[in-house]
Amino acid sequence: MPDPVVHHIELCVFDADDALNRLRKFGFILFAKRQTASCKQLVARLGTVFFVITERGLHYKPHSLWKNVGGETLRAEPLTTLCCEDSPAHEVDTVFNLAFSVKMSDVKDISERILSQGGQIIQAPTEMSDEKGTVTYSIVKSNCGNIIHTLINTDQYNGEFLPGFDIIDQCDSSNDLKIYGIDHVTFACYSGNSIQVIDFYEKCFGMNRFQISSNDDGNNGLIISDGVGLRLRAMEYWRCAETGLSYKKKDCNENAFMLVVVESLQGQTNCNVEAYLRHHRNEGIEHVAFKTNKIVDTVSKLKNRGVIFRNPPRAYYDELRNMKKISELGEDLSVLSELGILLDNEDDAADENGSPKKKYLMQIFAKPLFDLKTFFIEIIQRSGARGLGSGNILALVRSIREEERRNMMKSEGKTQEITKENFTSPRQC
Repeated sequence: MPDPVVHHIELCVFDADDALNRLRKFGFILFAKRQTASCKQLVARLGTVFFVITERGLHYKPHSLWKNVGGETLRAEPLTTLCCEDSPAHEVDTVFNLAFSVKMSDVKDISERILSQGGQIIQAPTEMSDEKGTVTYSIVKSNCGNIIHTLINTDQYNGEFLPGFDIIDQCDSSNDLKIYGIDHVTFACYSGNSIQVIDFYEKCFGMNRFQISSNDDGNNGLIISDGVGLRLRAMEYWRCAETGLSYKKKDCNENAFMLVVVESLQGQTNCNVEAYLRHHRNEGIEHVAFKTNKIVDTVSKLKNRGVIFRNPPRAYYDELRNMKKISELGEDLSVLSELGILLDNEDDAADENGSPKKKYLMQIFAKPLFDLKTFFIEIIQRSGARGLGSGNILALVRSIREEERRNMMKSEGKTQEITKENFTSPRQC
């Protein structure tokens, strides 16, 4: 069974087999499948991470799901819906369902809270059974774009995944890749909407605001201007929480599940967020970050499997080499530079006695999973740090701009060296 708090993440795609092949590069294997007259579903597994790939069937009959706010509709399939539920045909491949494991009572309680906040219940609490037991679930709609949440309780179920799915392969490549779960999920929304999204999840799911860094004042979130034009707000759910989402293991530790919401600043444009919104045609799940404890080994193996990552500007590592705090961390910048791994320290980190403590993270961002500039995967390793690598966001933006610039110059038959003058320090944002 998947480990909570995220039970699984669902994709709605035009070609499920193609999406599976793209995920195989990240180490996913075909774990289970389900075929009905209305849809085809493949379950891709990477350790405790499960991606359900849903392909709309030829005989699917459209419903008015997305137009019937505040009510229920007759749905073609249990446990899921489709991003293109009310459309004549599938249009944009998307990651849209963040399915949560919840306590039995919270299947009903969270659903009722969402309804009380003016939200939509797609599927009222119900049950689905097979020879291995019964699953209780409901499906609710987020207030952010096309995102939905299947709320699942499996206390009375002993199967490997969910009723109706046939298990194909239980082999697992996550140990080889050193990937052991989901660190955070990021939503992209239109400018000015992030505060409403945060408020929705606080009231409906019991999540708490999380201070990304010392520059996050709680009211305005973390603002990164300096040509980036980005606002980040974050919320988390702790393992020791008594209400809302649940975990099998009740130990309290620093590995709380985190949701992040990003938006462009009003009057400014963040190229990455705006590209997502333009290509996705809606707000939605922008990326998922996978946790690793050996990022150099993980990234090396993923590159050998064909994963393409974004490369930071060359001057990024020159800047890091000149920083004493970075050099004291003991990481080999030559290796990080070769692989394109970003490194960020938490300047305000301290131990229990108030003494400075080495807390940092390393991360890298893959190119979009689909052909359009929408969903992508991040790999992250934390060494005590709990933030989001805000010092690296500028490097990500610069890498996107450099890529677009190089593509433009190639189309014009020109080449140009990217120099340090083209790059602003990632620590000045």
